[in-house]
Parts: sequence; structure tokens; C-alpha cells
Amino acid sequence: MTIKVESSYGLLGTDSGVSATVTKSGSIHPMFGNYQVEWWVGEEEHWYRPESETTLVHKRVGSAPVFETSLTISSGRIVAKTWAAIGREAQKPSVVTELSNESSTPVAVAIVVTPFDDIKRLRVEKNSLIVDERSQVTVDRPPGYYLLQEGSKNLESQIFNGKADKEVPPPLKSRKKSATGALIVPLTHKSGLRFVIAPTIEKKIDPGSLPDFSRVETGWGQRLKTRATTNLPNNDLGGLEPRDLVDLLILRPTPQGAIRLAAWGLVDDASERIASADPNPQWLSAAIELWIRYRRVEDFLPSNAVKIEPLVRSLGKKDALGQVLTDGLTSLLRAIGEDTAAQDLTNLNRGFPDSLLNPFDELVSETNEGVQLLSKQLPRSWYGKDFELHGMATRWGKLGFAVRWHGENAALLWEMEPHKDLVPLITIPGLQKEFSTSKTEGETLLSPLPPKDNNGTS
Repeated sequence: MTIKVESSYGLLGTDSGVSATVTKSGSIHPMFGNYQVEWWVGEEEHWYRPESETTLVHKRVGSAPVFETSLTISSGRIVAKTWAAIGREAQKPSVVTELSNESSTPVAVAIVVTPFDDIKRLRVEKNSLIVDERSQVTVDRPPGYYLLQEGSKNLESQIFNGKADKEVPPPLKSRKKSATGALIVPLTHKSGLRFVIAPTIEKKIDPGSLPDFSRVETGWGQRLKTRATTNLPNNDLGGLEPRDLVDLLILRPTPQGAIRLAAWGLVDDASERIASADPNPQWLSAAIELWIRYRRVEDFLPSNAVKIEPLVRSLGKKDALGQVLTDGLTSLLRAIGEDTAAQDLTNLNRGFPDSLLNPFDELVSETNEGVQLLSKQLPRSWYGKDFELHGMATRWGKLGFAVRWHGENAALLWEMEPHKDLVPLITIPGLQKEFSTSKTEGETLLSPLPPKDNNGTS
């Protein structure tokens, strides 16, 4: 099935990779520091720590890696949005949190830094907490109060009982490697503030200069313009939603991830990852999958494209490509003018079952004869609900199909753009085992299988 991000946290990142994770309570764990950053809210005589509150709603705003945490206090809501972004002059991405006071009263916000394993040194510099002289937590206004202490014991009571310092405290060097600190700032009602977690202290970060979340959402939307599109009842049969593709683009590149990106329409991103990877047999398989699914010679000829020779040389004596990948590599070698190598591979004829994964999960299976739509029986929750998929890059060509219900009968509509000289067989065993066609497009009324009951039997 599809690899999903753990539901207990969300990934924050850019093209440069994962910058941080954010928990359901809105606390941020930067990848460039062994600590977390929280925001606590003080309303009159009461303080709220999101981690301990039940009046909390946390969600991903859309497909982009932007997360919203909404905390309900007695006079309204405090809403935090968190994302990663790169400023105009910055070399590395920072993590931005924007807090909006939607309540009817002013509040205080404590931006709290606590270590996971160790923080040896913590100091205040203007609007910033400098962590171990390597990273900074910077707020967009002068703090009203400060707190630096050894360890997190009594931290809540120090802040909640108004024992923080009005004056900037001296730098803290922690023998126990447990330096903890907080910046406490005012936030009037119907207003907002920003704080930024940055992986450098070489340059002072202006929180207001970083792109806002709407620009981040627009940017990721542009990145996904070529993706395959789906409209499914749920994810019981797998598949990749736009947010899953975004997470794949943020995560460390893997051969399996590159194949998924290619299969789901992000061919340029897949090609870039394969071209920049260290050669090994798994990346060779990914390169062949790229070729089989798109037949784009330009992915393998320019100087900055995928270099197939070192990938082939990475194969050891015990490594074997399956027949489909062997045939794919042979056709790729011929396409780029390596006829001798292609003939040698044909003579060698290595092979046993291949494919690192099925990139479409149970929605589409690729066989030696063609494609199986809905290879397993349709889930009960899908009966009577229209659904469709378009733009999937299969080994046989570009595929799209839809199911429309007419009472208890399902109508199948399909369109296939096969690669040259290929005639794929299209079946849909999950709805009608007897149906098959080699037509590249059409529609037909099926006689559906009976839905499964709660015990999984028909």
C-alpha cells in the first residue's frame, strides 16, 4: 500500500528537503537542532499549553506542507499556521509560524525552546534566542519578558506565575546540556505575530520577509500541475493524493519514491532524482521504469540527465533484473545508440520477477498482457459512488478510467494512449472478471459483482 506520513506529525519542508516536523499540538521539531519549539498562550490569569489542552484542532490546510493548529481559549481562538520557506537572500529554508489572535482580548504568547537531548548554550540577542551558536528562534517584535534556565523543571510555573525577567538575562551555559528558554511577547486581539526558526545565526532573520503560506501553497500547486488526477471515495485501494506527492518531493529521494513520482505524472522530478543518485541496482531499476513509462530519450542523452552506463555497471554478479526491466533496458540502450550493449543484454537474458513496487497500489496492476483496473474486488464503501483516475503513466502507456453508476450497474469508461507497437489488454476483475478489451478507448455497462458483507464474503 501507499507509504503515508505518520499521522502523529506533519512534514515541513521545501525542495531542499525536510526542515522540521510539527506535532498535533503545534510544537515544532527542527531537523537542524535537537530541540522543540512550542507556543503557550496567556489570557488574563490563565495560561494554555496546547499539548495539555483538549480544545485543540490540528490539520493540514491543503496539499502543501502548511499546518494549522487552532486553540480555543475563553474569549475566542488562537490560530497558528506553520510552514517552511526560503527568504530572498537566505541559503537554507527556515520554519515560519504565524499566530493570529481571533479572540476578543489581548493575550501573551510564550515562545518556548526545550531540549530533547542537549542544549549546551542559550542566549538572547535582541528578538532572538540563539541556540548553541548554530540556530535561532526569532520573533517579529521585542519581547516583554525573557526566561533562561537550567532544565525544564518548573518552567510552566515560572512563566505562568509571572516570574520571567523584564531585562535581558545573561547567556546560559548548561553543564547538564539542558538549557531551556522562552521569549514572552504581547499579542493584541484581532492581530498576529510571526516567529521563525532558522538554521543559521550568520544573518539576522526578518520574520516578515519570508514568503507567507499562500505563496507556499501556490508554489506547490504549480509543482503538481502535471500530476495524475483522482476523485476517489476513500483511500481503501491506495493511490497518492496531492499531499502524498508533496511529501515524496520533500522526503529524501529513494528509487521507490522516484518510480511513484514518475507513475503519478511528475516525470521531471523523478528524472532529476534518478540523475543525481549514486548508482546502484535499485536506481537502475528506477531509471528503466522511467524509460518504460515515458519513452523520453531526452531523459538519458543530455549531459545533466540520467547516465545509464554507471547504473548498469552497478549491477553485481548476484543482481538480476526481471524480464520486463531487462526488455526495457534493452530498448533504452537501443534508443540512445548503444546497440552493442543492447545485444549483449539480450544474449545474457537475466531475469526473474522484477518491480520494486506497484506504484498504483490496488487501483491498477500492470501485467505482462496489459493493465488490470481494480485488481481486487471493489470495497463495499465504493459501491454506488462514481470515481475516476486520469493521467497515470503505466508501463503500457498513459491511462485514465472512470466508473459511473446506473442503479446497481456500473459503467466503465476508459482511455489508453499506448506506447508505439504496444496493444495492452484492459481488464477490471474487481467489478467484472469476464470483461476484457484491447480498444484504446470506450465505455461499457458492466454486471458488477455483489458487494462484500462485513465479514468480507459475497
